Amino acid sequence: MSLNPSLTVALAKRDYDLVLMELSGRAELATAFSITRLRNKPFLLWTGLWTHPSTPFHRATWPLTRTLYRHSDALVVYGSHVRRFLVRSGVQPERVFIAEHAVDNEFYGRPVGDEAVQAFRRQAGADSRPLILAVARLVAQKGLDDLVAAAASVRDLQPVVAIVGTGPLAAQLAAQAAATGVELKLVGGVPPASMPVVYAAADVFVMPSVTSPSIKECWGLAINEAMCQALPVIASDAVGAVAGGLVVDGVTGLVVREHDRSQLAVALRRLLTSPSERVRLGSAGLARVAQTSQAAMADAFQAAFASVFGTDRRSASAAR
Repeated sequence: MSLNPSLTVALAKRDYDLVLMELSGRAELATAFSITRLRNKPFLLWTGLWTHPSTPFHRATWPLTRTLYRHSDALVVYGSHVRRFLVRSGVQPERVFIAEHAVDNEFYGRPVGDEAVQAFRRQAGADSRPLILAVARLVAQKGLDDLVAAAASVRDLQPVVAIVGTGPLAAQLAAQAAATGVELKLVGGVPPASMPVVYAAADVFVMPSVTSPSIKECWGLAINEAMCQALPVIASDAVGAVAGGLVVDGVTGLVVREHDRSQLAVALRRLLTSPSERVRLGSAGLARVAQTSQAAMADAFQAAFASVFGTDRRSASAAR
């Protein structure tokens, strides 16, 4: 909650056309919003939250957050799910612009050679075994314990679960896997340049995120990355990319209820036993993620800027 004197001075004295901030920074966010109101400058908010966190701090500050939502000149959001949440919170729909969260599709979708694919599969211990991939921080909110439990239910298929990421739950996940007979490969951190190989080498991608008091998965960019390699996706309904329409159950991927390990196991078995289903969903995901591009994001931001500069801001503020 510490103040940023340099930011305060810059916002108070420098000449600028507008301020764009994401929903973070607490004191800095409040400072920026307050100064733009005093200077009659446009304030744009970029946010991916589609539910309000339920911690004591967030409950106490909800009235202030709602005021920020309602009185920002425009809001750019990760997807339609965020727009629905904001409209329910009293934001005028015409001030919300959807910029679906995107990655560099060309980078993540670049061709990967068979030699590189086989090298990663050997590293993961999945030369001739099904390879289930997750890319996530090893924290409770990512639901990775549910993935390990579901994999135990399909261990007759002898899958290997590879998790790319680091975090405090590494030892706990390893112990769970050992106790339930799951072959788990904790890959650790992987440079972004190597990630297309990882996605190309896997058979199924899983994002089993769960709701926590402090956050609900805002989007899940690893899903975009996986789709760029036509890797079929399974995601929980606590993932923003599901609520926002990137992953549609049975169309561009499979959707399971959060914390539902049995349903996740059924989805895993469905894909691991059906190469044609993997190809169908992977191809559909690839086509869908092509629409969720950085160029499309830029267009949405441009539309938000145009909405601000194309109206009389004083009149709009007085009307609110």
